[in-house]
Amino acid sequence: MDLRNCPECGKLYINNNFQLCPDCRQRELDEEDKVAQYLREIAKASIAEICQATGVKEKIVLRMIKRGRVTGQVEVSYPCEHCGRSITEGLLCASCNERLLSELPAETKREWQPGGQKLSQRRNEKMYTGRVQSGKD
Repeated sequence: MDLRNCPECGKLYINNNFQLCPDCRQRELDEEDKVAQYLREIAKASIAEICQATGVKEKIVLRMIKRGRVTGQVEVSYPCEHCGRSITEGLLCASCNERLLSELPAETKREWQPGGQKLSQRRNEKMYTGRVQSGKD
Protein backbone atom coordinates (compact mmCIF):
# COMPACT_ATOMS: atom_id res chain seq x y z
CA MET A 1 0.00 0.00 0.00
CA ASP A 2 1.49 3.33 -1.12
CA LEU A 3 0.37 6.19 1.13
CA ARG A 4 0.86 9.79 0.08
CA ASN A 5 -0.18 13.25 1.10
CA CYS A 6 -2.66 14.97 -1.20
CA PRO A 7 -0.97 17.90 -3.01
CA GLU A 8 -4.18 19.92 -2.74
CA CYS A 9 -5.26 19.50 0.90
CA GLY A 10 -2.40 17.59 2.54
CA LYS A 11 -4.63 14.72 3.67
CA LEU A 12 -3.17 11.20 3.68
CA TYR A 13 -4.54 8.88 0.95
CA ILE A 14 -3.77 5.65 -0.87
CA ASN A 15 -1.94 6.51 -4.09
CA ASN A 16 -4.09 6.40 -7.23
CA ASN A 17 -3.88 7.41 -10.90
CA PHE A 18 -5.18 10.93 -10.18
CA GLN A 19 -2.54 11.77 -7.53
CA LEU A 20 -5.31 13.29 -5.37
CA CYS A 21 -7.26 12.15 -2.31
CA PRO A 22 -10.85 11.00 -3.02
CA ASP A 23 -12.34 14.27 -1.67
CA CYS A 24 -10.14 16.48 -3.84
CA ARG A 25 -10.73 14.21 -6.85
CA GLN A 26 -14.49 14.59 -6.39
CA ARG A 27 -14.07 18.36 -6.06
CA GLU A 28 -12.02 18.35 -9.27
CA LEU A 29 -14.73 16.36 -11.09
CA ASP A 30 -17.34 18.87 -9.94
CA GLU A 31 -15.17 21.72 -11.22
CA GLU A 32 -14.67 19.89 -14.53
CA ASP A 33 -18.46 19.73 -14.83
CA LYS A 34 -18.61 23.52 -14.36
CA VAL A 35 -16.03 23.99 -17.12
CA ALA A 36 -17.85 21.56 -19.43
CA GLN A 37 -21.16 23.39 -18.89
CA TYR A 38 -19.51 26.74 -19.63
CA LEU A 39 -17.89 25.38 -22.80
CA ARG A 40 -21.25 24.02 -24.00
CA GLU A 41 -22.55 27.59 -23.89
CA ILE A 42 -19.38 29.38 -25.04
CA ALA A 43 -17.50 27.15 -27.48
CA LYS A 44 -14.47 29.42 -27.94
CA ALA A 45 -12.68 30.74 -24.87
CA SER A 46 -9.28 31.28 -23.33
CA ILE A 47 -8.25 29.64 -20.10
CA ALA A 48 -8.41 33.01 -18.35
CA GLU A 49 -12.00 33.51 -19.52
CA ILE A 50 -12.97 30.01 -18.37
CA CYS A 51 -11.40 30.54 -14.95
CA GLN A 52 -13.03 33.93 -14.51
CA ALA A 53 -16.49 32.71 -15.53
CA THR A 54 -16.47 29.42 -13.57
CA GLY A 55 -14.19 30.16 -10.61
CA VAL A 56 -12.16 27.02 -11.43
CA LYS A 57 -8.39 27.20 -10.90
CA GLU A 58 -6.21 27.49 -14.00
CA LYS A 59 -4.22 24.37 -13.14
CA ILE A 60 -7.41 22.29 -13.16
CA VAL A 61 -8.42 23.59 -16.60
CA LEU A 62 -4.89 22.89 -17.92
CA ARG A 63 -5.03 19.40 -16.43
CA MET A 64 -8.35 18.82 -18.22
CA ILE A 65 -6.82 19.85 -21.54
CA LYS A 66 -3.71 17.71 -21.07
CA ARG A 67 -5.83 14.69 -20.14
CA GLY A 68 -7.93 15.14 -23.28
CA ARG A 69 -11.11 16.01 -21.36
CA VAL A 70 -11.87 19.01 -23.62
CA THR A 71 -13.06 17.67 -26.96
CA GLY A 72 -15.67 18.27 -29.64
CA GLN A 73 -16.61 21.58 -31.19
CA VAL A 74 -14.78 23.46 -28.44
CA GLU A 75 -11.75 25.68 -28.98
CA VAL A 76 -9.82 26.55 -25.84
CA SER A 77 -6.71 28.66 -26.12
CA TYR A 78 -3.78 28.16 -23.75
CA PRO A 79 -0.11 29.15 -23.71
CA CYS A 80 2.62 27.41 -25.75
CA GLU A 81 4.89 25.57 -23.32
CA HIS A 82 7.98 27.26 -24.76
CA CYS A 83 7.13 30.86 -25.65
CA GLY A 84 3.70 31.43 -24.08
CA ARG A 85 1.93 32.35 -27.34
CA SER A 86 -1.77 31.40 -27.36
CA ILE A 87 -2.47 28.01 -29.06
CA THR A 88 -5.49 25.71 -29.36
CA GLU A 89 -3.83 22.31 -29.85
CA GLY A 90 -0.64 20.48 -28.99
CA LEU A 91 2.04 21.66 -26.61
CA LEU A 92 3.98 24.06 -28.86
CA CYS A 93 2.95 26.81 -31.27
CA ALA A 94 3.78 26.33 -34.97
CA SER A 95 6.91 28.52 -34.86
CA CYS A 96 8.38 26.77 -31.79
CA ASN A 97 7.56 23.41 -33.33
CA GLU A 98 9.32 24.40 -36.58
CA ARG A 99 12.32 25.74 -34.65
CA LEU A 100 12.56 22.48 -32.72
CA LEU A 101 12.35 20.43 -35.92
CA SER A 102 15.00 22.58 -37.61
CA GLU A 103 17.44 21.80 -34.79
CA LEU A 104 17.04 18.04 -35.22
CA PRO A 105 19.42 16.04 -37.43
CA ALA A 106 18.01 15.19 -40.89
CA GLU A 107 17.59 11.47 -40.09
CA THR A 108 15.55 12.23 -36.98
CA LYS A 109 13.37 14.76 -38.83
CA ARG A 110 12.14 12.08 -41.22
CA GLU A 111 11.00 9.99 -38.27
CA TRP A 112 8.89 12.83 -36.87
CA GLN A 113 7.36 14.05 -40.11
CA PRO A 114 4.18 12.46 -41.48
CA GLY A 115 5.04 9.92 -44.16
CA GLY A 116 8.64 9.71 -42.94
CA GLN A 117 10.53 6.60 -43.98
CA LYS A 118 10.91 5.04 -40.54
CA LEU A 119 7.28 5.64 -39.56
CA SER A 120 5.97 4.07 -42.76
CA GLN A 121 8.34 1.13 -42.32
CA ARG A 122 7.00 0.54 -38.81
CA ARG A 123 3.44 0.32 -40.09
CA ASN A 124 4.41 -2.63 -42.31
CA GLU A 125 6.36 -4.48 -39.65
CA LYS A 126 4.86 -7.54 -37.99
CA MET A 127 4.99 -8.38 -34.35
CA TYR A 128 6.32 -11.78 -33.38
CA THR A 129 5.18 -13.31 -30.11
CA GLY A 130 7.56 -16.26 -30.10
CA ARG A 131 4.71 -18.72 -30.47
CA VAL A 132 5.49 -21.48 -32.93
CA GLN A 133 2.65 -22.11 -35.33
CA SER A 134 1.89 -25.62 -36.32
CA GLY A 135 -0.12 -26.23 -39.43
CA LYS A 136 -3.01 -27.52 -37.26
CA ASP A 137 -4.45 -24.12 -36.13
